[in-house]
Order: sequence, then C-alpha cells, then structure tokens
Amino acid sequence: MRILFSSTWGYGHVFPMVPLARAFQAAGHEVRWATHEPAVAIAAAAGLDAVRTGLDVAGVREVTGRNAQAVAALRPQDRAAFAFPHMFGAWAAPRMAPGLLELADEWRPDLMVHEQAELAAPWVATVLDLPLLTHSFGGAVPAAILAAAGEQLRALWSEQGLELPEYAGCYADGYLDICPTPLQTQSLSHIRRRLEIRPESYTGEPAGGPDVMLTPDDRPLVYVTLGTVFAQAEVLAEAVRGVAALPVRVLVTVGPQGQPEALGDQPDNVSVVTWVQQSEVLRHSSVVVSHAGSGTFLGALGLGIPQLCLPQAADQFRNAEAALSTGTGLVLTPDAMSAAAITAAVQRLLDDATLRAKARAMAEVIAQMPSAAEVAAALDRAGYSGIGGPTTSRP
Repeated sequence: MRILFSSTWGYGHVFPMVPLARAFQAAGHEVRWATHEPAVAIAAAAGLDAVRTGLDVAGVREVTGRNAQAVAALRPQDRAAFAFPHMFGAWAAPRMAPGLLELADEWRPDLMVHEQAELAAPWVATVLDLPLLTHSFGGAVPAAILAAAGEQLRALWSEQGLELPEYAGCYADGYLDICPTPLQTQSLSHIRRRLEIRPESYTGEPAGGPDVMLTPDDRPLVYVTLGTVFAQAEVLAEAVRGVAALPVRVLVTVGPQGQPEALGDQPDNVSVVTWVQQSEVLRHSSVVVSHAGSGTFLGALGLGIPQLCLPQAADQFRNAEAALSTGTGLVLTPDAMSAAAITAAVQRLLDDATLRAKARAMAEVIAQMPSAAEVAAALDRAGYSGIGGPTTSRP
C-alpha cells in the first residue's frame, strides 16, 4: 500500500510523525513525505522518501518573518491565535496545495496522513477522494483556531467548487493523537474518531556529543533546552544561570540555528552543545527545564521526569497548563522568569516526592498507549478507510 505523509517545515511538526512513517515502511508499505524545502532534508535523514511540494527556503523565511513582525506586539500567550491561522493557513497552505495535489494525483496513495498544521492535505484529499488522517504534534489545536485557519482557506476550497468543511478539513477520517487524555487542555468534542499513538522521542541524529552524561558523577543531570524555534539567547542564558547555581550537572542545547559561544563562559558544571539525541539525554536526566514544546514535554513525561516549563509561544502555554493541572511539573511564565525563580523551581523538582511520583505515574499512562507499529498494523487491517468509532485508546 502507499501512504503519503505531509508536514510543514518545523522539526516539531516533522518528528512526531516519523515513527508511524517508519512503522509503515518497516511493514513493507510504500511511504512518501511531502513538505516545504527546509524539512525535506529532515525527513530524508529519517530514511524517508521526501519531496518538496511547498515553499522554498526563502519562502519559509518570508512567512516566518512576517509572522514574527505581526505577533511582536501581542502577549506571548496570545500569539498562537494569530500565528496558526495566518502562517499555516493563509500564507503556507495555498502555496503547498498545487504541488501536493500534483504529487497525490500522480502517485495515488491509499492513505494520506498530515500533521495538524499542514492544511493543504485536507483540500487535496477531498479533491481526489482519498482517505485522510490527521496526526497530532502535541495536544489538540483549539477548535476555534482551526476554524479561523479554515476561514483563511475559504477561497482555496471555493475555487474547486467545494464547501469549506469544519476545522479546515482536519479529522476527516480520524485523528492520531500522541497526547494522552490526562494532558489534554482542550475539549475533544469536535473530534469524532480518535486513536492514541504513543509519543516516541525521535529527534534525528545528534550534532554534538553530551560528554557530561558519560562522566561518572553523583550530581543529578538537569537538561535545559528551548527547542529549535524559540531558543532566544537571553532567555536561555537566564535559565542556565538559574540551574547552574545548584549542585547539579547541566546540559544545555542551543538548537540547530544557535551558537554555543553566544551563552559566553560557563562554570565547570555546565556543558553547552548545539544538538543532542534527546531520547538518550532524557534517560540520564533528573529534571528537564524547557520551553514546553510538545516533543520535549511529552518525551520527558514518557520517562517520568518532572519538568520546569518556560513557555514562550505556540502550544507551549497549553502544555504548561497541562503540567500544572496534572501536578507533573512547574511553570514560570515570561513575566515571572528570573534566575532566582528558576533555581528555586528546579530545587523543588529535585526534592518534591509528590511531583516526581506524579511524573512517574504519567509515564505509566503513556506506556499503555499503542505503539506506532501497532497503529500501522491496525490501519492496515482497517484497509486505510479510517479508524472508525468514537474516541479510543487502543487499536
């Protein structure tokens, strides 16, 4: 069978779908991945047949730059309500749609799988009458934000004589959800068919060796990252100052676009690198300090690690809310963040037995979710016609 995956350009939008794509591939199916130019190499590095069908590098830079200017005056927690409909809806999807339609029409996949922010796929699947599954990259995108994104695409749909469906056409034949129910902060009532799929901590190949993990030491390891998009040097530097004040080892990643030297000289207990194999780092970590991006957030909880969330934008505030509501982590919003506050929060995460127990309990919940291989097999048995039924947790 043939399965066509499609994504936007960010690491956090590509990585969550890689395990399922690989599972289909390992089971002998043909898999292709359509995306914008910056993500072609990311998907190809995962061993997938990746094709550019959207924006080139300059186009993505233009779109992200326009979004940054537009949201600069908004509070960080309010930016997603503008960014998602405009960046992924109005500005990206119409430029992805023609190439994706041409690829799908020529290749004729048996199933399309797209991530929640890639909004050309629902249109293509409707035009070609192909089954479509929406794959999450974290908690559910709020229904109102998806509806607003759909409005930005009304002209695209009407050009084909099609009525604009609800929620920009997402969830047409089902929703593959890497976020366990206890961590959801949004109502799922608008999603009729949902199948959980265990989040797997795929982050590509490392570009720097985390030697700090390999040195025998009784001090706990604290992993500090602000991800691949929001790793502003000043915010990261403040976080590192706060953590480094404790008797711990500190491993810091600055992201693929960052420069370790931008953080300046560091004390002996701090190691700064560009990129690491996050799944390996997490296995050695006692506490995670992060932006609460979904990959890091779910990866840490999958191993029962409590975390300090420093949300900056996007879905990070929703993830931080989930950490608080489940008692699995602590949160410092941008207006409350300081080195001293970070020191106190990390010390509590190291010492608080209740927080640590709740994080371990969440790991047990995540472990019960079906693996990518199990989901691929279930979809194969279903004949790629959708996942059927109401919300469910196992195939």
